[in-house]
Amino acid sequence: MDKNVKTSIDARKNAITSTYALERELKTKFDNLFKKIEDLGRTAKDSADFEAKFASSPLNQEYLDLFTEIATKNTATGLKGVTNASGKSMGEMVAKGVMDQAGSRIKQAVMPTRAQINQAAYDKARDIPGVGDAMAVKQHVDFFSRFKKQKDE
Repeated sequence: MDKNVKTSIDARKNAITSTYALERELKTKFDNLFKKIEDLGRTAKDSADFEAKFASSPLNQEYLDLFTEIATKNTATGLKGVTNASGKSMGEMVAKGVMDQAGSRIKQAVMPTRAQINQAAYDKARDIPGVGDAMAVKQHVDFFSRFKKQKDE
């Protein structure tokens, strides 16, 4: 296996093992997943090839799912006893971060922002004959009036 591929795989392992305590059940899942990832790594010619293969592989999602599961389970037990200044365990903070990110992605996918709604309305209005032309004329008038105002000052 290419040494850079091994480094990449080891970095993924360390992201979990250096931070989280693994129970027997999770350790078994962890070992099985990383055996598959290492098998994929052996098929890659270099790290770029590995990263491309890993990104498009179901192993990527398995890794993210396992990471989330470990972080969530460590919420109750803490991360090897590490806490922040407010006394929250690192597990709690990581799990909260994962859940917040998931919520944000869902919110962005489902609920458009006010700017997106305004832009969509503006785009539809510009497509209406006459209205779009009037909007364009107004933009030009606004631009030139600001330009003239700056020139007068």
